[in-house]
Amino acid sequence: MKKTMLAVITTAALTVASWQATAKEMPVTTAQLENQAVLAVDWVQQSGEYRALAYQAFNSARMAFDDIHKLDLNHVSKVHRSDKLKKAVVVDLDETMVDNSAYAAWRIKHGQSYSSKTWHEWEKAGKATAIPGAVAFANYVNSHGGTMFYVSNRSHASYAETVKNLKELGFTGVNDKTVLLKTTTSDKAARRDKITSEGYKIVMLIGDNLDDFDSDVIHQSNKVRRDHVDANKALYGIKYIVLPNPTYGGWEPGMAKDYFKLSNEGKNKVRHDALNAWDGK
Repeated sequence: MKKTMLAVITTAALTVASWQATAKEMPVTTAQLENQAVLAVDWVQQSGEYRALAYQAFNSARMAFDDIHKLDLNHVSKVHRSDKLKKAVVVDLDETMVDNSAYAAWRIKHGQSYSSKTWHEWEKAGKATAIPGAVAFANYVNSHGGTMFYVSNRSHASYAETVKNLKELGFTGVNDKTVLLKTTTSDKAARRDKITSEGYKIVMLIGDNLDDFDSDVIHQSNKVRRDHVDANKALYGIKYIVLPNPTYGGWEPGMAKDYFKLSNEGKNKVRHDALNAWDGK
């Protein structure tokens, strides 16, 4: 019996080793790469935990906003109060205020990687849904002495469709002053500066990507990105509010230099090599 069991284990181990060796040599299709996101997209669309984290983020954001609001009311004289109350809350859109997981699911089902063409078709369809808690939070800020600014790297070419989608979802204060989409660069620093140049104080930033908070981490390695988080840990939950997004973001190219220039095989290798795995001992 022991010999039989040992033979079974040995055969299984050899089969796994053989499969791993073959897998390294086989070409990796776009469909296979996209399929690696199945569980992440399922989690976003199906789990109560995702919804809980979204509500938690916006509950924290509202408490932080209220604290700033009360501080100004309690400590600012009436003469200067109007200036001090010109507060801006800057939010990203995709996977922060609106959910595009249906587009990610479409890519998986059709074995297609991201492209500006299919993404713009998705934007024009106006099918993005609101992240749980997002509409209520945005409208609370707009009705309690703040102004919401939607600073997104959606192309400015999709401005009309984006505004229409946001309004249909119930977001208030959506206009050409508050919706700032990408024109020439994905770095949001200039758009944040535009907001402050108009007399606003940015009291909070909300996003699903570290790039939404600070330009210093754009195109940086994940080591740099993690260190930046540790150095600014006191700001999270207060000035910086993060929404969960396991499907894409600055962290993916942060795994390797020139990640998006790699072949499918190269990306697949980077993804597997990045795993910090138990050695079985």
